[in-house]
Amino acid sequence: MLMLLAAAAQTATIAVPPPPPRSPTHLAPPAIQTPPYRPHLVDYEGATAQCGGQIVTPLSAVAPFTQVARIGVEAARSYEMGFTIGDDGRPLGITQRVAVSGGKGYVQGTDLAPALSLWRFPASAAGAACTMTFTPRSIPLDRAAPTDLYRVAALRMANPSEFQTVMQQIRKSGDCAGPGRPRMLLRAYIDDRRIPQAPGVPSYAVASFDIDADGVPQNPGIVASDGNRVLEAAASDAAGRSRYVGNAPRTRCTIPFRRAATEPVPAPPMPPKAEYPAGNCPEPIRWARPLRQEFPDAFGRRAIEGWAIVRYDLAPWGATGSVTVLASEPAADFGEQARRMIIAARAEASASGAQGCIARVQYRMAVRDDADDDAASDF
Repeated sequence: MLMLLAAAAQTATIAVPPPPPRSPTHLAPPAIQTPPYRPHLVDYEGATAQCGGQIVTPLSAVAPFTQVARIGVEAARSYEMGFTIGDDGRPLGITQRVAVSGGKGYVQGTDLAPALSLWRFPASAAGAACTMTFTPRSIPLDRAAPTDLYRVAALRMANPSEFQTVMQQIRKSGDCAGPGRPRMLLRAYIDDRRIPQAPGVPSYAVASFDIDADGVPQNPGIVASDGNRVLEAAASDAAGRSRYVGNAPRTRCTIPFRRAATEPVPAPPMPPKAEYPAGNCPEPIRWARPLRQEFPDAFGRRAIEGWAIVRYDLAPWGATGSVTVLASEPAADFGEQARRMIIAARAEASASGAQGCIARVQYRMAVRDDADDDAASDF
């Protein structure tokens, strides 16, 4: 018994060596982390098209709108556009997909197809199947030139979540913006009717001026524009005729003026009904859930019209099915918009349903009242 106790005592005295000392993590300096994503201005550029194995240079081109996108170290993605050339040199059947090569940074590229639809190519290339790549050129927002920031703000290119970031960058110059900026008493406007405007391409001009102690603008001029000289003159004149509450003088104030694309760009001719005959389908269809025809936003911004032809079936209880886009112009966006509209619709119930129904959807611009179109606040 005594021997057992002694053995137990000896066992109890065996010491376990302590772990090696570790550096106290709570005293280590914090790691410096750079935000993985930050806002960039992204411009897309296209040059020549590959049409039937030949390089075709456009006769005229329209630059897509600058985008504001949050991207990291990965370069912005490129987009490959597919289209054919009409008899008048107009791109038709425009499709868009992410290019296999190039960066993977997410940028929507929503204005690429609308801008491309305004390009014109030689009529000698009519009927050819073409591809063209739009490649990005980006710069961090805090390193962008003031003229680029003015363009983005004046044309209202940024989405609401990024617009304030753009404005904060603009307001770093001068002493007119920010807290306590002068309150406007009278805002003078431009007369759109006297300003020439190319279809599909909005114009802008940003007027700059100082404000004296009486609230009267001084030294009006233009700090950024797209080159529309008539709009520049009207913007400078309107800025000089505005009035502010008199207080301490201010310098380098700015006001944006915009001439929207109000003249519609007509769609290509729609094919006759005989080319896409309907199947066993009642005429007209009685819709229990009305069709919601919404204009594709990106094309509506440039006032570009289009059309789509969609085939679909109707179940006896009124649901739509087998919805297929048969044709759309000038881009696939109109067909996709019409397809979603038909999918969301619902007809009145019938005994047997219907097969092979055809919807011919035309997208026309409504008459717009642009009296307040340039009513953006001062920068």
